[in-house]
Amino acid sequence: MNKKDRNITTFLVFFLATVGLYLSVSAIVTLVDTDSALLFEFVNEDIPVFKYIAQLVVGLVSILSSFAMWMRVSWASSLAIFNSGLLIAFNLNNMGQAIYANPVRAIIMAVILIIMFQSFSFLMRSANRHL
Repeated sequence: MNKKDRNITTFLVFFLATVGLYLSVSAIVTLVDTDSALLFEFVNEDIPVFKYIAQLVVGLVSILSSFAMWMRVSWASSLAIFNSGLLIAFNLNNMGQAIYANPVRAIIMAVILIIMFQSFSFLMRSANRHL
């Protein structure tokens, strides 16, 4: 692994840990603060509790992926590819609502999407090395 690859890996470790903490803490705070009747209320063809549970799962997988990349285990790149797919799908799915309700959150989602799309080729190449 050359210096450029180590720098990208280090950046992804910190980025995935930060994104994982952001998503997990945000989901936990929302689940704790919101009234339970509102979590299970059918609004706009959606039940909000499932969105927050999905956000929590994506955040926890991001933290696990970051920890695996930091420990440099052989399956870390494969988990990071899976995690990038989860992050891309989750952020694309919630982008419209975020643009309408909270534009600052949409900026954060756009940054996550850009970084995940940019790192995808590196993760693919890194996962193929360990086969």
